Amino acid sequence: MKRIIIGIVLIFLFMLSAGKAAWAGEMDVLLSKLVEKGILTPAESQIIADDTKLQVSRDLAQAKSLSVPEWTQRIKWGGDVRYRTQGDWAKKTQSDVPDGSFIKNQQIRNRIRGRFFMEGKVNDFTYAGTRLAGGALKANSTNDTLTNYWDKNYVMFDQYYMRFEAPSEIIRNYGQYFSDLRLWAGRFPIPFEYSEMVWDSDINPAGIAINYASPDIKLGMGLPSMNVYSNGGMLWLTENSYTNTDPILWALQLGVKTDEFGPMATTLNFGTAIYNFANMQDKKYTGGQYANTTTTGGTNTRWWMGDELSSGDPRLGSWRYGFDVLDLLLTIDNKTIAGFELPNGLYLDFINNFGASNDLNQGYLIGGYIGKKKIKEPGDWKAKAEYRFIGRDAIPDFMPDSDFYGFGTFTSNSVALNANNNGLPMEGGTNGKGVNMAFEYQLLKNTALNIEYYWMKPIKSWDKTQPWNELQFDVVTKF
Repeated sequence: MKRIIIGIVLIFLFMLSAGKAAWAGEMDVLLSKLVEKGILTPAESQIIADDTKLQVSRDLAQAKSLSVPEWTQRIKWGGDVRYRTQGDWAKKTQSDVPDGSFIKNQQIRNRIRGRFFMEGKVNDFTYAGTRLAGGALKANSTNDTLTNYWDKNYVMFDQYYMRFEAPSEIIRNYGQYFSDLRLWAGRFPIPFEYSEMVWDSDINPAGIAINYASPDIKLGMGLPSMNVYSNGGMLWLTENSYTNTDPILWALQLGVKTDEFGPMATTLNFGTAIYNFANMQDKKYTGGQYANTTTTGGTNTRWWMGDELSSGDPRLGSWRYGFDVLDLLLTIDNKTIAGFELPNGLYLDFINNFGASNDLNQGYLIGGYIGKKKIKEPGDWKAKAEYRFIGRDAIPDFMPDSDFYGFGTFTSNSVALNANNNGLPMEGGTNGKGVNMAFEYQLLKNTALNIEYYWMKPIKSWDKTQPWNELQFDVVTKF
C-alpha cells in the first residue's frame, strides 16, 4: 500500500509539472520506470493507470482536467460523410405534357454529403454552435450530385445558433423543475417531435424556439411514470420588403412521454402540435411570379389564369389557401417480443390543414420498425416500412421529406397553374402517396450501410401518371 501511495504522489506531481501539455504517454513511461526500480509491482502499476484514466475521464466531463487546455474541454465537434447511389424510374416516359416538357423514365445519380459541426459551452447557461454542410441552397437537401466534370458545389453554414439552458444556480435550487428548459435562437435543429411527412430532417428552421420537459410524474395505481413536454417557436419563413406581413411559422406542441411499462418494456410518446403558417395565403414565392421549384416542390394549389383570374391579377402563382395545420403524432417503442430482446415499434402521424377548404387538406403516415431504433454498435440493424398519404394542401410543399416524391404542376408562364396539371414527379412536395421501406446495418464502428426504397404515385394526376420508384444505397461514416 505504501508503494501505491508513493506512486500516486509521484504521478500527481508529474501531472502538475506537465501543466496543460499532453501527458498520457509520459505517464506510461514513468510507471514503467517505477516498476523497474521496484517501487511498484506490475499489478500496482496497472491499478494506478486505470484509476488515473478514470479520474481523467471524470475531469474532462466536468471541464476540470489539468492535462489538456481548458477551452478544449468546453467544445465538442464531429461530423459525417455519406456516399449515395440513387436510381429513379417510372413505367413509361412522359413526353406529351402540354408545354413540351420531357420527363425521364430512368435516372441514376451518385450523390455525396459532408457535414461538420462544433458546439462550445460559453458559460454556465449559454452554448453556441455551428454546422457546415455541402450541397445546394435548398432547405431540405444537403446533397452534392456528382456532375459538371468535378465542379465544386457550395459549402455553407446550415446551423448557427445560441442555446440557453437554466443557470446552475437555478438548477441547484429548483433543478427538478427547470433542468430540462432550453431556449434556442438562430438557425438550429428541428425543435419538435416530428415525422418526415411534416419535416424533412435536413431542414434547419430559423428564429427562436423553446423546449421544456417536466419532472417525472408518478401516477401510481399501476400506471407508468411520465413526463409532459412542450415545444414552441416563432420561425421566420421569408422577409418581404414590399409588405409588412411577412410569412412566419408560429408553432406550439404539447405531449406526453412515458417510462417503460408492461411485459414488452413499452414506452409511449404522444404529441399534438399546431403549425400556423401566418401570412402565406395569396403570397408569392420571393423573386418569382410562379412556383419557385428550387425552393419548393411546386405541388400546392395556386391561383391560375383562366376561369379564376385574369392575366394581370397580382395573385397569379400565389398560394390559394392558407395553412393552419393540426398534427397528431404517436410513437410506440418496445424492447422485447415474446420475452426475447428484440426492439420494435409503431408510429403514426395525422395532419389536417384547416386553412384549405377542399378534399386534399389531410395527410397521414403509418409505419413500423424492428431492430435498434438507432443503430450504433457493429452488428446493430434496423428494418422499417411505412405508408404515406400527403394531400396537395395538407402542408406547405417545402416541408416534407425531399426523398419522397410529390406530384406537381407546370411552372411555365404559358400554362395555367393547377389547371389539372398535377402529374409531374417532384422530389419532395405534396399530392403523393406510397410506400417507403428501408434497412440499416452498422458494418463497422461509426460506419453503416443503408438501403431505402420508395414507391410513389400522385393522389390526383392529369394523365393517370404511373407509379414512380426510387432506390438508394448509402454508405455513412461518422467522426
